[in-house]
Amino acid sequence: MDVIEQRILEIRNKPTIPENAVQEILNQIGSIRKGQSENQKQDLEDIKGMIVASHRYFKERLKVLFPADAQQPEKAEPVSRYDRILSRITPFLQPKFFLFSAGCIVCLVSLALNIRFVERMQQLQDNDIKYRYLLMKGKAEGSDINLLEMNFSRERDNAFIQSLTDTVIDFEYRSRKQAEALERVRLLNEQAEQLKEEAGKFGKP
Repeated sequence: MDVIEQRILEIRNKPTIPENAVQEILNQIGSIRKGQSENQKQDLEDIKGMIVASHRYFKERLKVLFPADAQQPEKAEPVSRYDRILSRITPFLQPKFFLFSAGCIVCLVSLALNIRFVERMQQLQDNDIKYRYLLMKGKAEGSDINLLEMNFSRERDNAFIQSLTDTVIDFEYRSRKQAEALERVRLLNEQAEQLKEEAGKFGKP
């Protein structure tokens, strides 16, 4: 536009071109230039509006994606000792954690009771074997009691206990068989006496 306007000004003084025509052309060029200026201004306003809208859009999206960052930092308030203790024990008061803790406690108590029960049964079995051993011996001397206490309690010897148990069981088995044999002999003697008495009755006149 500037170049065209310069050319028109150069030929303005030539007599072959009317002054009115030259002025009209210059006016048209001024109008075009003014229109371009207004269009450029409008374009700049539109671009500015688009930039502002884009900035607002991305700002809202960032708030959605990072809500913690969008929050304004609050002023820290002093926390009382009671609140600190409550915040620490609150997770332990949740139903799921309470049920899990109760289950663990029940399992531990059951395990402890089972261990105690096994130990008690072992002690009863040991006392039973020691008592039966003393019955087999027929006496309870200090050396026998000391031997039993040493192998059953102070220095537990499982091999000795097993051997002693087998000895006691074998003795009890033989004693029971002997008692059964004696009982059969007694019954036979009683039957023989009865037969003898009956025979004596028949032999009398």
